[in-house]
Amino acid sequence: MGDAFDDPRRSIVWMDVTTSWRSRGGRMNGTLRIEQNYAPALAQIMPERLRLCRYRRSRQRFVPLTTLPQIAATGASAREKKSAAGSAPQIGKRIERAVRQWRRSAAAHLFEFADSVRGGTNPFPEARPGDVLLLAGETWSQYDFATLRRARQQGGIRIAAICQDLIPAKLPQFFEADGFVERFARYADFLVADVDLVIAISEQTKRDILEYGRSRGTLRADVQTVSLGHDLSMPTPSARPPVLAGLEPRKFVLSVSSIQSRKNFDLIYHVWRRLCEEGLQNLPKLVIAGRAGFGGGDLLWQIAHDPMVRDRVIVRHDISDAALSWLYRECAFTLYPSFYEGWGLPVSESLAYGKFCIASNAPALVEAGQRLAQHIDPLDFAAWRDAVAELVRSPELLAGHERRIKAEYRPVNWRQSAEQLAALLQPLYSEPRA
Repeated sequence: MGDAFDDPRRSIVWMDVTTSWRSRGGRMNGTLRIEQNYAPALAQIMPERLRLCRYRRSRQRFVPLTTLPQIAATGASAREKKSAAGSAPQIGKRIERAVRQWRRSAAAHLFEFADSVRGGTNPFPEARPGDVLLLAGETWSQYDFATLRRARQQGGIRIAAICQDLIPAKLPQFFEADGFVERFARYADFLVADVDLVIAISEQTKRDILEYGRSRGTLRADVQTVSLGHDLSMPTPSARPPVLAGLEPRKFVLSVSSIQSRKNFDLIYHVWRRLCEEGLQNLPKLVIAGRAGFGGGDLLWQIAHDPMVRDRVIVRHDISDAALSWLYRECAFTLYPSFYEGWGLPVSESLAYGKFCIASNAPALVEAGQRLAQHIDPLDFAAWRDAVAELVRSPELLAGHERRIKAEYRPVNWRQSAEQLAALLQPLYSEPRA
């Protein structure tokens, strides 16, 4: 590999893994899965070209890495365990977070202003003209966009960026008013105006990017699509994890996602409440698995204090991958009522486990469902209530759905996804150097 790097005729693909670097020892999430799965797969597909790097924000430059930072894929992070054991009052945590976010936003503005005034130095001296910088992580939060522009303009590198969604720019009402939406808008502007190749993770995300670029009048990027892998990489426990005590196989329904307003968990909470009121026979428990997020606090309070559903709706935060795997394997079916997504990983995971999913009809979720899931308007309470009741009353109908999934579902693994990505990157490094 060293000989390939020293060859002046060979361009290098530098995969940025800053999100993994910052999260090492922490907990896996969707963005981290992209970095953690693409890096080793691309290393096998294009070993003579791939290198890793990270961004040092304090010095505004990229530095090479020799190994991929490892994430604690199972269990909670040390920070989460400390929080669970005892932490400062919630209001204090909110103030601390607000101050930290304000400082981060102010620093970002300062960095970008300073760059625009002085022109700056090359932020990636190890990269040569014609090399490709692949941004696969949380580009919206970790970088100074003026620095990235300078790397492209002064260093002669080409930039490719994986975009999961443009939801904060499209639906800002679902996000906290702490400067995040404004910073995300700067990220979206950077994507459409300063990136050579934008890689969307769904056709709907591609449409959103193109629409945004046209609305800004600055679309210069080539926008392509890859299908993310969804291998069943989570460990399979031999027995029910203790945190899930009281749950019996096939006697609960699962919904997996962070608990925030955009995910629309209020809908399925009220569906379960109505079905409890109506006394539906053999109603399974509803298990909601995910961390609390923006707009989810009121819902969690209602569930905890509602005597009608207290024993029928169960919420589990920060469970391990092993516990999540058990939930998928043993649930009766899954639900995903989200208003809008860039992709539908919980739908894909459900199908990969052979489980039928009732999901909203958001376009990206319909893509993920591959015509093997049921899709309903996320505002149509009666339709959701009837769909759940029908599956509970008709085990043979549910069994038929599962047989069809087993026969027809064709998952994409990370190797296949990385091959798609490598093919999209190839024209960037094959073009003559400037």
